[in-house]
Amino acid sequence: MLSRPVERLREGFDVVVVGGGVTGVWVAREAAARGLKVALVDRGDFGAETSAATTKYIHGGIRYLEQYDFAVVRESLRERRILALGAPHLVEQTKFIMPAWRWSKPSAPLLGAGMALYDLLSFDRNREAPASLRIPHPRWMSKKKLLRSVPWLEPSGLVGAFAYHDTLNVHPERLLLAYVKSAEAAGAVMVNHCSADGFLVDNVGDRLVVEGVCATDVLTGESLEVRAKVVVNAAGPWIDRVLATLGRDAGVGVDRSKGVHILTRALGGGVVRDAVFARAKSGRHVIVSPWMGKSFIGPTDTLMGGEEIRADRDDVQSIIDTVNSTMGRAERPLEEADVELTTVGVRPLIKAPGTEGTYTASRRHELYHHVDQGIDNVWTIGGGKWTTARATAEEMVDELFKHELKRVREVKGNSRRGAAFGAFAWARDAGPYLADAGRELVEAGLSTKSAELIARLYGTEYIEILRLVLEDRRLAEVFPSGDVAAQVVFAVSREGARTLSDIVDRRLVAGTVGRVDGAVLDRIAHFAAPLLGWDAVRAEAEVAREDARRKTCEFSRTV
Repeated sequence: MLSRPVERLREGFDVVVVGGGVTGVWVAREAAARGLKVALVDRGDFGAETSAATTKYIHGGIRYLEQYDFAVVRESLRERRILALGAPHLVEQTKFIMPAWRWSKPSAPLLGAGMALYDLLSFDRNREAPASLRIPHPRWMSKKKLLRSVPWLEPSGLVGAFAYHDTLNVHPERLLLAYVKSAEAAGAVMVNHCSADGFLVDNVGDRLVVEGVCATDVLTGESLEVRAKVVVNAAGPWIDRVLATLGRDAGVGVDRSKGVHILTRALGGGVVRDAVFARAKSGRHVIVSPWMGKSFIGPTDTLMGGEEIRADRDDVQSIIDTVNSTMGRAERPLEEADVELTTVGVRPLIKAPGTEGTYTASRRHELYHHVDQGIDNVWTIGGGKWTTARATAEEMVDELFKHELKRVREVKGNSRRGAAFGAFAWARDAGPYLADAGRELVEAGLSTKSAELIARLYGTEYIEILRLVLEDRRLAEVFPSGDVAAQVVFAVSREGARTLSDIVDRRLVAGTVGRVDGAVLDRIAHFAAPLLGWDAVRAEAEVAREDARRKTCEFSRTV
């Protein structure tokens, strides 16, 4: 799986997808499953930008009700159920607590009305769901019960809270990779670190007839042509940059919204098990989520200025100030020194007149067919979100079969009932499977922490990690995150990882749970280098480069 088959890009395709985030990956998966010959290229790693920098939820978007975006909320709630049933090993139902103070805006009665509507729009949430994934109705929590559950909240003016459930995307990087593998299993050619630099164009009168893309293998510098009947531009925040290479107005505008999250000590001393909406008097809010023994907090939602994608002091301070404004005296306020890690992603939002900033912008998606601009065989996907990517892909492929590919034979498929690659079973409680896998891994000599982590990350593929450990006991070496060396070998040999960042940030969990120092990078490179063809000098250089990159990205070391 995921052998990075660059040479296959020279074959002819029905569809070439530009962009390996969650939307592009789902388009490739949907198209291949329905009988199309598909290639996907991404200039970096799969999901390396926006799709890996999420709040870690597959959710209906209750706050979108404030913008009366009922259609987006309903679609999201439907898709929440579909994705949860398709990957039970990588999701969990999580209780959300929405506190209400006397000063709350919206007020408690309006919050209650919103909860009722949210519940109504999720009328099919438990259809075919096992007990572990069933979602109860929202309910009111008294102030006393609320403070027992969330002792760090400011009690003054607090009247209680509404509690409801959404779905935790435990490790978004691994869930996206499961969809990449699903696409490849369906026949798609999936290539990371391969940039689409322009279009293959035939000028016919005043029309541009696109016949594919010009691409470059970023790792080798090799240029190649990827020919296809139609190109789907799924480059997320960068869709306009892809289209700009055509040299004419393609009729697409995009706002880039920066979303920053921080990882801190566990608020409440680690006893809080529920996600909490921390809403300031300004109306701004962040979500404080218990995750991997810490608190994962965010996001910001601000219009991105310039080209650099990084969290700055204002982003981090905004999150800290919002949380602290809802915090009681019993909890030590958050400070910059508490920030262990930051993540930053860029959301692609459709430009819309009358929208004030990105916070209130719609999360709907839009499919752009560029024929009216004199451009044939190109579609662009604008907007959208993690939760609704499958639905967006389904709609996109429907359109391809109606237009450019109407003469191509379609294979009937149903991604609404399809399990993600590595899922133990569709719509089944993953608990017993995870327990059995964990026992096997512990019996092989791994710690309970590592065994539980591997079972969840890999699903049915845990057996491959187990095999590697049994064949070579050196691969049982454990890193501070709980990851083991066998995962490094698997990442390179079976999961298309080609850089240390690919391995650390999107195959293992090491890069998501805290800082990774040079010593750990050196040990990871020790196992990866022989498989990547790096000699000792190259491995040392790669470690130094990655260590420097990570230090540059670390907020606490750059302010």
